[in-house]
Amino acid sequence: MSCPRCAPQAPLALKAEERWALVGNPNTGKSSLINALAGADLEVGNWSGTTLERLSAHLSVGEGRVELVDLPGTYSLLPTSPEEALVLKELLQNPPDRILNVLDAGNLERNLVLTLELMELGLPMALVVNLLDEAEAKGLRVDLEALAEALGLPVAGAIAARGQVEGVLEAALGALAPKPPVRYPAPLEEALAALEPSYPNRGLALLALLGEAVPLPEPLLRAAQEEREKLLRKGHDPYLLALEGRYQKAKEVYEKAVQRHGTPSPLTERLDRLVLHPLLGLPLFLLALFLAFRFTFALSSPWVDLIGRVQEVLAGWIAASPLPPLLRSFLAEGVVAGVGTVLAFTPVLFLLYLALAFLETSGFLARMAFVADRVMQWAGLPGKAFIPLVLGFGCNVPAVYATRALAHPLDRLRVALAIPFLACGARLPVFTLFAFVFFPKNAPLVVLGLYLLGLLVGLATALLLGRLFQAGRGEGAMELPPYRFPPLKLLLRLSLARTGSFVRGAGGPILVAVLLIWALLHVPLGATSPYALLAQALTPLFEPLGVGDWRLVGALIPGFVAKEVVVGALGVSFLGEAGLAPLGLLEGLRTLGEAFGHALAGTLQGLLSLVAPVSFSLALEPTPLQAVLKDAVAPMGALAYLVFVLLYTPCVATLAALRQVVGTRWAASSVAYQLLLAYALAFLAGHLPLKP
Repeated sequence: MSCPRCAPQAPLALKAEERWALVGNPNTGKSSLINALAGADLEVGNWSGTTLERLSAHLSVGEGRVELVDLPGTYSLLPTSPEEALVLKELLQNPPDRILNVLDAGNLERNLVLTLELMELGLPMALVVNLLDEAEAKGLRVDLEALAEALGLPVAGAIAARGQVEGVLEAALGALAPKPPVRYPAPLEEALAALEPSYPNRGLALLALLGEAVPLPEPLLRAAQEEREKLLRKGHDPYLLALEGRYQKAKEVYEKAVQRHGTPSPLTERLDRLVLHPLLGLPLFLLALFLAFRFTFALSSPWVDLIGRVQEVLAGWIAASPLPPLLRSFLAEGVVAGVGTVLAFTPVLFLLYLALAFLETSGFLARMAFVADRVMQWAGLPGKAFIPLVLGFGCNVPAVYATRALAHPLDRLRVALAIPFLACGARLPVFTLFAFVFFPKNAPLVVLGLYLLGLLVGLATALLLGRLFQAGRGEGAMELPPYRFPPLKLLLRLSLARTGSFVRGAGGPILVAVLLIWALLHVPLGATSPYALLAQALTPLFEPLGVGDWRLVGALIPGFVAKEVVVGALGVSFLGEAGLAPLGLLEGLRTLGEAFGHALAGTLQGLLSLVAPVSFSLALEPTPLQAVLKDAVAPMGALAYLVFVLLYTPCVATLAALRQVVGTRWAASSVAYQLLLAYALAFLAGHLPLKP
């Protein structure tokens, strides 16, 4: 789909190492294009000094190596959000070797406004007109040759989601330094004529004239400010003049390059009548989220169990080795358990990211935020905040990362600090254990009440921060992309890249925390362990809550790593530890083979359960731990304990995510806030005049 007359007369020579930036409006398919071109694993990280996601990939072109970088979607180089500000900063302060301007063939006139801005920067550039199939469905046909002739740049067509990217690399290798095609209204052209001789290019002169902070010497900026003031005194707004010139040129190019034929498909309109319905919309998307969670946990559970069996086998092999006892314990309960704790997150995260990637790339997630916007506006939050808040009930970690989709930094901060209060799935084992031991008649209501309390505290936190920093109303405008059926290859690569980013970012802190807990449990200090000494030292702080048993307090310490280990710590403290059971090599291999078979069978069963009737049950089998717990604390003390477990720091993985998204200072402050609030509300819960 390349244009035969698009190649430049004198193409740039390819260097051994180059960086190509993909720039375009949101929802133009830049990620799909990178995936189709690179044919390799995507890399996900953060832009330096920011919390914004950075997606990139490498590929070999001839004898050179190219890094493809997906810059955040932007409508203009005049930034109105952190994402757009990053695009301008990257292009000006760290200019790429070539720009691939990716355009949506079905919305070409609007996309061309950004193209015209980019051309004024003078960087080597080529155009990729993507989503040609969607344009055809709208009754539009793009003449790539006419577009190339109108702008004087190499042009290639693509349907990146299907892997149809022939000609894109050829166009990129033929990238040209463009000639600015826009002639602005006379007053603006006169001001530019006074500035351009002293400026590196027309684009920088125009940005300075419009009042943007550009990296130029003070005399140049002062000259631009003087010209700007002259225009304003004469009643001319330079911003409106610039828009007038660009939109007029974009319309002119569009009319040359696009022909309409046939009738557009009404599919998007028909679906939107249903999913954006004022009454049906929210229930439909709650159902979509429920199915995403059901998909995630139904398919991840067998593989989480497999990781647990692998840990048991490795620990058994270590126990059978002739190593010193303390070293065996360190390797089995420290290293193996620590790595296992990290890996146990990956099946859940991968499948959740897979479901979310489908919702995101299919166009459903944007509509979900649109529907929720009506509900969230009363709290001063954008509709997009609904998505990470709901995700928090599944797992706080991806929910915190999901706040990156919020454009305003204050909205991102408020929602990210609210999410740790939402009851994730890891807290449920603790809730059900205590609820059925101490409140057997009202156990479901107790568990439901804890979930609602977490949501209420989270929203109150967001509102408090909004009042504190005088936040305005949440953003309401958002783009609704067309419905798409994303390719499985793209979904898998995005999920793998984001899961790998989590493991690299949070795996280290989790492993360190597990090893520290092992040291507290096993390194003797006098007649007892540091774990027991620390728990006993903290116990007086919890006595006002009605919790006076040091073993209950001690279980909260490993709860900082992950709430799943609270029940295990209670079992070790109350029932004792049987020690490591030695395991032979063949027996271990047989166990691993059986576990892998069970994981495959469990996955098949999980797939079948997605279409089976849903059955909810909180019933637990009686265990020895339940019997001893009943004698360790009174019912109201148990309720206070549950409230504290709900509200105090969820896990080190969530802290690691918070550190990446909102910074170290806010992550550390959130720990103090969570502990104080958890203690205060647990105290109130422990003194409620209720009967179990």
